[in-house]
Amino acid sequence: MTLLTHRRVVVLASFCLGSPGVATAQQPDTSARPADSLKVYTLPPAVVSVTRANPPINRIPQAVQLVEKEAISRARPTWGLDEALVSVPGVYAANRYNFSLDQRISIRGFGARSAFAVRGIKVLVDGIPQTLPDGQGQLTNLELGAADRIEVLRGSSSALFGNASGGVISIWTDPTAPENIRQDVRVLFGTFDRHLDRNWSKWQTSTALRVGSGSALVTVSRLDYTGQRQHSDADFRNLNSRWHFPLANGWSLAATADVGWDPRADNPGALNATELARTPEAAAPFNLTRNAGKDVTQGQAGVTLRRAFPTGGEASVTVFGVSRSLTNPTTQAFIDLDRFDYGARASVSRPLPLGHLDHRVTAGIDFQRQRDDRLNFRYLTSDPTRPDSTSRQLDQLEHVTEVGPFVQSALQVTPHLSLTAGLRYDWVNFQVGDRLITATNPDDSGHRLMRALSGSFGVAVTPSDAVTVYGNIGTSFETPTTTELTNRPSAAGGFNPTLEPQKATNYEIGARGHAGGRLDYSVALFDAEVRGELISFPVPADTTGRVFYENAGRSRHQGVELGAALEIMSGLDLRTSWTYSDFRYTRYTAGSNVLDGRALPGIPQHWLHFLLRGRPAFVRGAWVEMEETHSSGYLVSDALNTRTLPWWTTNLRAGWDGTVGRVRLSPFVGFNNVFNRSYVGSVVINASAGRYYEPAPGRNMYVGFSFGAGQ
Repeated sequence: MTLLTHRRVVVLASFCLGSPGVATAQQPDTSARPADSLKVYTLPPAVVSVTRANPPINRIPQAVQLVEKEAISRARPTWGLDEALVSVPGVYAANRYNFSLDQRISIRGFGARSAFAVRGIKVLVDGIPQTLPDGQGQLTNLELGAADRIEVLRGSSSALFGNASGGVISIWTDPTAPENIRQDVRVLFGTFDRHLDRNWSKWQTSTALRVGSGSALVTVSRLDYTGQRQHSDADFRNLNSRWHFPLANGWSLAATADVGWDPRADNPGALNATELARTPEAAAPFNLTRNAGKDVTQGQAGVTLRRAFPTGGEASVTVFGVSRSLTNPTTQAFIDLDRFDYGARASVSRPLPLGHLDHRVTAGIDFQRQRDDRLNFRYLTSDPTRPDSTSRQLDQLEHVTEVGPFVQSALQVTPHLSLTAGLRYDWVNFQVGDRLITATNPDDSGHRLMRALSGSFGVAVTPSDAVTVYGNIGTSFETPTTTELTNRPSAAGGFNPTLEPQKATNYEIGARGHAGGRLDYSVALFDAEVRGELISFPVPADTTGRVFYENAGRSRHQGVELGAALEIMSGLDLRTSWTYSDFRYTRYTAGSNVLDGRALPGIPQHWLHFLLRGRPAFVRGAWVEMEETHSSGYLVSDALNTRTLPWWTTNLRAGWDGTVGRVRLSPFVGFNNVFNRSYVGSVVINASAGRYYEPAPGRNMYVGFSFGAGQ
């Protein structure tokens, strides 16, 4: 199916992406109805949107979406981003139910092949990058229950953010300063009904208070999880703080300080087809034998200084740093990693009229440096769960440095026509110092330099306040991560000399708006021509699951994204999203297999979500939600015809929001997978020994409540 071709594209891309600092206040879009989890309207004043120049929403020629607090955490477990992003078309978040590896999150297919962490997407939390300069995103310091909103930009993001093909996920906590002290507590407890002895609990407390003329928000949380699968326990503890201080003459200062301690995150591994059918609750034998999992401690801090100019525009500077200590026994090696990442982001945005036309220029630079001290040990023969500290497989010091200057121009040609264009140059330097040098193991030190010039251009047409029609074209650039570069088939040190960046040219047309006072909608059609797609392959004849990476020839990502929010009647709302994905190799030969025209594995062609919410008038404050999600089946391997089965799953939630005296109270109950369907939550693409499948839990339930005091 051909949705877009070069000849049919009549409009070109923008690069309206997320800002590193606190944005200027905007005038609300008069076309917007009250905010909603599926709406794409201008954000409230004095917050940051996913546009570095922060234009009104109707001037953004790209697919953007706002997910509000209610859709993120209202009566949800808040285990991961899949809960919040399931309503966003174009985003596929596959939950592994494996807290050691994170979820497999992709936007328009980019990032779907990630074996761990988040790939192909730029992730920010309160303006601080969670994505490293090598393109790997870590969410250790994220407490989803404290998020106030999530802003998602779908499509090429390299033009302003660099090293990201799929888009931007920007997560923000509540910036509102309370009148005195505001205290909120949230507690949940759940169990799996196939194994009632396996259960989980989570608690979270948030304290907001005034500090002089500014404000502070401190959140403490803990998740204690015993999953339905064997060897899937997790213990996550987080301390997050946010500080904001207005200064004189338009200056303001914002700061973050976070500590995440995850002393346990077991890795149950993936199953083969026989194990999946017989005992889906089991862990992979090798993962048990070697006690696979991780123990992580991570600290992060950042400061943003912002200046709003009296004549319009703003300037901001952000500095940040992350320290991470990881102990990670895997099936093939015992990994000990110490990481330090630091950087700075600066931008200036000023109006620069062209004659009588409104024109704004934004320019800036991003700098980030990553230092990884990596040790891989073999396991003791006498005890396969313990490393042999005298037998190193890998001992090296890795550095990644990214520098990315950018410039953007936004021109209002007529009251109903705006153009946005920009350019970014990325310079990413990988260096490795090999410390494991013997007579039989040569020095594998070296470096790899990867660089690209990314650009985008787009147009937005607003024939009325109720409709925006847009189109864009842009290029994207994505490097391999240090882990992908160091995973070589020979197990030698240093970096893979043949692995190259993935590049793409992206085309998109779309529309968003509202109709009749009851319907809000968005539609987008996209086409991405990808060169050198980064893919994983198992090491031949290796039974431990070790993989290496290579570049495919060419592929094409095409799709349709639809989103809608309909007020059926007073007290009854329906929200739905549908994503059609046609992602195929156009030129790729793997060994003797010619894969031209074959669908890319790991991504469903149809991804459909419904949320029906009712608020019965006879019980004030009560509400009930029914959620349906559907995934079509998909391939799990490049070369084989093995597929997952399609599935539907149903979730139910009910609760009450009200006050008891001066206390805000919200009890709730939730049922996931109500009909106890067996399905695969995620897969390991191109896995060795047929271990593709990561099963989702059966029916499970939870109860919880939140209460708060103060304003």
